[in-house]
Amino acid sequence: MSNLTHRIRAAALTGLGTAAALSLLVACGEGDTATKDKGVASLKSPSASAGSASASATSESGRPQLRLDTTDAERGRLYGIWTNCLHDHGVPAGHKPGSTAWSLAGDIRKYPAATRACLSKRPIEPPELDPAKNPHYMDDFRKEIKCLNDGGLKVKGLADGSGWNYDGVSGLTQAQEDTLRHKCELEAYR
Repeated sequence: MSNLTHRIRAAALTGLGTAAALSLLVACGEGDTATKDKGVASLKSPSASAGSASASATSESGRPQLRLDTTDAERGRLYGIWTNCLHDHGVPAGHKPGSTAWSLAGDIRKYPAATRACLSKRPIEPPELDPAKNPHYMDDFRKEIKCLNDGGLKVKGLADGSGWNYDGVSGLTQAQEDTLRHKCELEAYR
């Protein structure tokens, strides 16, 4: 089972439609359960589910491909399309205050028909962020962790490159943290 990247989590906090996708992914067990609590991992995920290369290629066919420079608004829009599809196929949802995007409340593992029906709308994370597609992933990951720390977001990278833990309070606002994460991701994985 894959885990949601801290990149999506960051976009979810700032993007309009992505908040719905985040709550959906957290509810379904594919989500990033990280908070700013010390010792809680923020996990990355490969863009394809575990399995054979042919299964991955088939599941990714026609899906929207995110890029490193995808804006939060575009990310939110694309995840909103996927979330709306899941809701239309029976996954329980509601609206968060001030939002028109669905916030899915159900565990989508309980809705395999909806998951299959909407797979073609689920965005694929950038290939640079997928260890299976990026031969320099670990070097890039270490650059990202250094950049985050140099920018004041106290984190410790996990040895396997699957994510990082907060390592203290940074003093950064959410907007500053989001900007720093985006900057470091662009610098490290390009």
